Formats: sequence, C-alpha cells, structure tokens
Amino acid sequence: MIRTDGITKRFAGQPPVNALTDIDLTAQSGHATALVGPNGAGKTTLVKILSTLIIPTSGDAQVNGYSILRQSGQVKSSIGLVTVSERLFYFRLSALENLVFYGSLYNLSLSSAKERALELLALVGLRDWADTKAMHYSTGMLRRLALARALLHDPPVVILDEPTLGIDVVSSRSLRHMMRELAKKKTVLFTSHYMKDIEEIAEQVYLMKEGRLVENGSPAELIANAGKFFEVEIASPNVPHDLSKYVVALNGSATRLRLPEALLGELGRSATIIGSARATLEDVYVKVVGESTMDVRLHQVKRGGGRE
Repeated sequence: MIRTDGITKRFAGQPPVNALTDIDLTAQSGHATALVGPNGAGKTTLVKILSTLIIPTSGDAQVNGYSILRQSGQVKSSIGLVTVSERLFYFRLSALENLVFYGSLYNLSLSSAKERALELLALVGLRDWADTKAMHYSTGMLRRLALARALLHDPPVVILDEPTLGIDVVSSRSLRHMMRELAKKKTVLFTSHYMKDIEEIAEQVYLMKEGRLVENGSPAELIANAGKFFEVEIASPNVPHDLSKYVVALNGSATRLRLPEALLGELGRSATIIGSARATLEDVYVKVVGESTMDVRLHQVKRGGGRE
C-alpha cells in the first residue's frame, strides 16, 4: 500500500515553484491506481518523492508500511520503479546480461539472478531476445525490459511513470495486460496521459492539476459525477474562449464541441445540438483538469464518444 500525508514540494527560485501542494492519496494493495494530469501537473515529482529520489518540503508517505523520510532503505527495497528514461540499460550488454547485473545489485547469486532474469524475460515476452544486445531493442521492448528489471526482487509495490509513452499499439496492449495481472497481487501506481491506459488498468484515479489533487474516484464514479454531455456545432468564430477546451473537431466553417449540459446556455441560439452523449473518462479529464488545447480531443468523435 501507498499512503501520502500532506506531501508538498517547493522548488527554490524567483519566485519559488510549488510543484506539489498537500497531496493526500491512497493506493491499495491488489489494485491499480492512476495519477492523471497534463505536463507540469506534478505527477513525476510525486513519483520521485515516493521512490525517495527527492525529499518533500513537508509531509510524509508510507510505502509498504515504511516512511519515505525515516525508512528510505526499506522503501527502496519495497518498490520496483519504471521510468521513461532510455538510459536504464547498458546498450552493449544483452537483455539477459543487463538483468543479471541488476540482480546482483539486489544480492542475488549469479545462478539465482540468471534464473530470475530468464523467468522475467519470459513473463514480459522477451525470452526469444534474451541474448540480443539492448542497443538493438525497440522502444517498446526496452519498456518491457524495464518492467522486468523492476520486478527482479519481487517487490510488493510497483510504480510506473508513463509506461506506454512513445510505444506502438501492440506493445502498449501487452504492457496494459501485464500491469493488470501485476495489480492482482501488488500495489501498482502509474502515471499516464492516455485514457486507454486508465480505462483498461486503473481501479482508482486521481486527477492532478497544477500540483494539486482536484478529484478522485473509480472510473465509473468519475464518469457518473461528470453528468450528461452534449455534442453541438457552432460557427467557428463564435466559440467562447473558455469553452475551447471542449472542441473535438473542425468541420469547415463549423466547430463541433462535446460539453456538459450545464454549459449549453453559454453557446447561445447559434449552436446546433447534434445529440446527447454518454460521458467518457476523456470528458471527465477535460472538464475537471481543464486542458486548454485540442490535442487530447481530436479523435473523440472518430472513436465514438457514446452518442445516443
């Protein structure tokens, strides 16, 4: 389990930067918990604090029952960490050699490290490439190898920072499946921008904005709380600036939006209602976090937002 108590992180500067403010969250064992928010929301900073890589300005957290401030050694032994860095491995060593090396850092004997490495390479679907040098691995393969490395010491807590960032569809699907399986018996905390990851993996979601937690709940609870959405079209110049985050498509001179029922009145009589729509996690994200650009929305209509 992971439990934070008022975690705050302030970086020095002119002016100082409040990266995190009073973060209270719980990630249960046997569940997958997601941290969701735009770049700069504080997700990676929180991951670094929970991993004891940086120290909070105030507050504390318990990871597997250990304090990140007073028992950092036990915390490090309790977690497996997967980051987005590509420099996790020695590129001139094979995948097997890399894992055996890292296994030795966990005080595994050579034979035990090799046995464990082969077991994990099979688990992440890389057994046939065990003797291939890491320099020849694709980004998706490296991400799976990073997960294998994080599991070498069989930690009760696994923390993953943007696990599917920049990898292909097949590798993403494989990673999501592995994370679901891991979450059945471990505490899994991960960050992501991708709603597909959240929908398929997370049982609890924390939405972050500007270093604060702004809402949390299960995906079903968040969707239910979002209320009803409508798809509407309006002449492009007439879209109010504060509603631009709800834009999902540009159709010639018209703009299509998906927005909460309560905001329909702000569009005036020039708007044409296309129909009501079931809320999605993407709708929740845009409504609560307040993403101001269109890049998380352009595929919404294409993939179907549950129009009724």
